[in-house]
Amino acid sequence: MTGIVVALVLGLSGCVLGGEPVERKTNTQENLANQKRAAELFLNRPRPGVEEIRFTQEGNRPGLGVSWSVNAVITIEGREYREILGVTGTGAPAGEPLPETPTTASPTPVTVIYSDGSSEVVG
Repeated sequence: MTGIVVALVLGLSGCVLGGEPVERKTNTQENLANQKRAAELFLNRPRPGVEEIRFTQEGNRPGLGVSWSVNAVITIEGREYREILGVTGTGAPAGEPLPETPTTASPTPVTVIYSDGSSEVVG
């Protein structure tokens, strides 16, 4: 019983016996591709008023079966929202609540700034 408790504590704390984190390491190219996919998923839903998506880190897989995610700042009608974007599901972000109905009538091109400083305009 004690062994099970210890295993659970170690697993939930994100550590393994060697002290290394459980997260799966990803390389820069994989992270940049995931950032692009995360931006596409986020923008796949109608989101008028979005001006910019800026990734603030490369992103990673935290481990324990959690999919890859990344921190980003989303600018909507001049206001910044800190979000966590992923590459699975509907593209719904986690983070600060986004405005329900932006006042901009139609989608506009969105600047996406990746964690390595490169950027592109989509839409």
